[in-house]
Amino acid sequence: MNKLLKGAIAGAIGIALLIGGAGTFALWNSSVSVAGGTIVAGNLLVTDGAAGVWTVNGGTTPISLSSFKASPGDVLKYTKTVNITASGDNLVATLGLGTASITPNTAGNTADIALASYLNANTVVAATGSAITGSGSSYTVTPGTSGISASAVTLTATITFPKSVTAGTENAAKLGSANLNNLTVTLTQN
Repeated sequence: MNKLLKGAIAGAIGIALLIGGAGTFALWNSSVSVAGGTIVAGNLLVTDGAAGVWTVNGGTTPISLSSFKASPGDVLKYTKTVNITASGDNLVATLGLGTASITPNTAGNTADIALASYLNANTVVAATGSAITGSGSSYTVTPGTSGISASAVTLTATITFPKSVTAGTENAAKLGSANLNNLTVTLTQN
């Protein structure tokens, strides 16, 4: 091998070693610790309050669902107090009724399914309290100026068994049974 070729190979190897080792040179660096502070998470909580009361057709006398037989046109109202805690400077949440609150008493029973369907489609939730605003089916819970709100909210679920102007429309729900034992209040952050 000639001296020129040997020199070129040695030079190429030397350059490759220098380039490959370039990442090992120490670079200047510095760091400082800063006091960032502490972050605290808020809270969103709904808890059960006093026992609820069922009434029918605008009356004030409580009824027992176990002995009441509903007919098309009846309006059942359930009134209950729940306790809401909302803590967070920018927290806004919506209060509502859970989707599985009214279910057929027996799965697969056509009359039970029809009755539960009628009742689900015609249920309206209303709520009143110092930290709650809204109307229709959506209510908003907002913390107070200190970022914390804990208050009792009166929740009313109005369940209407619709009465059609066409005779026989509700026949599918005759002798149906719907379970209202699973009424669930939901509180969901927006």
